[in-house]
Amino acid sequence: MSKRGAIELTLGTIVIVVLSVTMLILGIVFVKSIMCSGIVISEDLSTGVKNQVRDLFSADQYGVKCVGEGGNEIKYATGGRRQVVCIIKTEDQTEYSLTVKDLETIKGGNSRLAEGWVIDEDWKGTVSPGGEGTEAVVAVLDIPRDAPTTTLKITINGKNMDTGSETTHISYIDVTPTGFLRTTLC
Repeated sequence: MSKRGAIELTLGTIVIVVLSVTMLILGIVFVKSIMCSGIVISEDLSTGVKNQVRDLFSADQYGVKCVGEGGNEIKYATGGRRQVVCIIKTEDQTEYSLTVKDLETIKGGNSRLAEGWVIDEDWKGTVSPGGEGTEAVVAVLDIPRDAPTTTLKITINGKNMDTGSETTHISYIDVTPTGFLRTTLC
């Protein structure tokens, strides 16, 4: 009779352990989905930043505006690829080129820390007249997960190939680290 009681206790214990482990796994998945939802939000922020740059133009204003330019600071999180975008708006169709002249770290770390983060730079293309302007990805930064808090200063040279006129644009981008927990989970 005592053996039968021991078997029942063992089966009850096994069921409780299995249910506990299942609940633990479901809890971890739930927490991870909440923590990682920030990734989707950061992608939405990129779209929001582009829309803010478009909003800098008045209805009859033409030229080049870049993210992080003119006191409109932006923040990029560490651990991923981030685009540096300019919007070009012209009256007539024209050929345009945007070139990254300098990229330096002005706060935190040495001044050339971010040069290794650039995986693509410069843009050249045809700009269509009017509308919301043409979006130009001037640089793509691959910011490491362990990058320190810093501010990047990106000097961009814009050249209208048809008229030969050149402009200089300076963008300031704050890089802020993501938390350890989010970096580990996502």
